[in-house]
Amino acid sequence: MRPSDPLLAGLVDDAALFPPGNAPMPVALAEHARYRHAPWSAAIGPFLCPASRIEELVALLPADQDIRVALVNDVTDSAALHARSAALRMTALAWLETRHDLLGEDPDAVAGGSGRTAGAPFAYLEVPRTGFDAALDLVGDAQPFQAAKYRTGGVTPEAFPSERELAAFLVACAARGVPFKLTAGLHHAVRSTTDEGLEQHGLLNVLVATRVAQTGGSVDDVAVPLALRSADPLVGFVEHWDEGTCTGVRSAFRSFGCCGVTDPLGDLATVGLLEDFS
Repeated sequence: MRPSDPLLAGLVDDAALFPPGNAPMPVALAEHARYRHAPWSAAIGPFLCPASRIEELVALLPADQDIRVALVNDVTDSAALHARSAALRMTALAWLETRHDLLGEDPDAVAGGSGRTAGAPFAYLEVPRTGFDAALDLVGDAQPFQAAKYRTGGVTPEAFPSERELAAFLVACAARGVPFKLTAGLHHAVRSTTDEGLEQHGLLNVLVATRVAQTGGSVDDVAVPLALRSADPLVGFVEHWDEGTCTGVRSAFRSFGCCGVTDPLGDLATVGLLEDFS
């Protein structure tokens, strides 16, 4: 597949500023500019920036560098509004991301409401790992947030949800018709265990599991592809998808944030699913 094909286009958001990468802002911006000029640039999504660091980004952004930014709200109220204004003024603001636990009792407490009211076309709500139904009630066409976000990893073993936990989220989103993105932990194409004992979910596993959920699969059904540790059956599924199926999967699974975008893309190239990667 080419990077611009429906299954791959805009799949990986650049989370270089976030753990475990924690790249300095100048380094992250320079690398992002390089990615945007690579042959596989169509697979790269926006540059993810904490709302608290938008002024730093604006100050260090080269005058000749165009950039799409997605703001990750780590502040609330006036600080969040200020960050949004700065992003809209100086960059192309792709969307907003907010954790459910920042909302308090009022969904409009963060950044003055949904992204659609102030120029951002989308707003994601990061839901809890379990017990996310109340949070998902705030997601939808007529709700403050247009899509969900789910954390699939971190820097400790405990930060990674089990196959069944992730499967439950995918099934819930499919049942509600809610699009979603993922964040953290998806560094490889196939499920794996790191030397540090981190049980990392695989990108291909999630793509296939999303399709299973869309076709009415139960939590048990969806957990099966999430547990696979061999690329062959996963690649076999994806290679037989037509353009409509690929588009349908990505209408649900919008993207995922990764602090090292070349890791998952390199894996996809290794298993033969991504052309023009070097």
